[in-house]
Amino acid sequence: MYFKKILFTVSILLSNTLYQQDISPRLDLSAQQAWEYFGNKSTIRPQIIKVQGSQYYNEEFKLSDLEYFGRKMDSIGYMRYDAYNDVIEMANTPDIERSEILLLKNSDVIATINDQEYVFLEYDEKDIKNKKGYMIRLYSGDNYSLYQKKVKIFKEAEKTKAGITESQPPRYISKTDFYIQTRDQKPELVKISKKSLINFFKNQTDVKEFIKENKLKVREIESIILIIEFADKIANF
Repeated sequence: MYFKKILFTVSILLSNTLYQQDISPRLDLSAQQAWEYFGNKSTIRPQIIKVQGSQYYNEEFKLSDLEYFGRKMDSIGYMRYDAYNDVIEMANTPDIERSEILLLKNSDVIATINDQEYVFLEYDEKDIKNKKGYMIRLYSGDNYSLYQKKVKIFKEAEKTKAGITESQPPRYISKTDFYIQTRDQKPELVKISKKSLINFFKNQTDVKEFIKENKLKVREIESIILIIEFADKIANF
C-alpha cells in the first residue's frame, strides 16, 4: 500500500532531479562538489571515506505525514532528515540504508517526521543573508513562532604535528540553533540565554517576571517554548 502511495507522491512532490548520487563526504572535497553539482555527468565515482558519527540525528526512516500546498496526507511514506545535506529523504520501506528520492524543498511542503514538523524557510544567519533550509517548528503563534535548526558539520581529519598519523578522524559535529520569527518576517537567530531572550521582545519586563515566577531554565527547550508562548500572547504591536 505504501509503495503505491509513495510512487504517486513522487510524481508530484519531487524536484527536477531527485535521483542524486551519494553525497557523503569524500576524500577530495573538490571532487565532492563536482559530484553534487554535475551528478550523473561524472563517470568516476569518488571513494567514500569512513567518518566518525552520522549525518543524521536519527538514521531510521519513520512513517511520516505530509502537508502539500494545504493538502494533508497522513502516513504518506517513510522519511528521515539528512542534517548534513539539509534534505529530507523519502522511501517506501524503513528497511533501506539510503534513499536517493528527496522531498521537494518548498515552504508549502511540510513533513512531519517522528512528531516533528519540518518547514522549509528563508532565514538569516550571522554572516549569510537570505539562506534557505529546513527548520523544526516548535511553536507557532500569531505574533511569534519558534524554530529549531539542527545541523551536522563535517570536519576533516586532523593530523598530528609530525603529519604521519591522525589525531582526530574525519567526523560529524552536531550543532543546534534557535530562531524566532516575528509575524511574517524572516526567522532571526537568537542566542539561548536569559538576557538575549528577554531583550528580543518589546515587553521585556513582563517576560523577565514570567521567567522568574515560573523558575524557567532557558537552556531547556520546554522552557523556551513557554517563554515564546507567553510573549506571543501579551504582544502588542
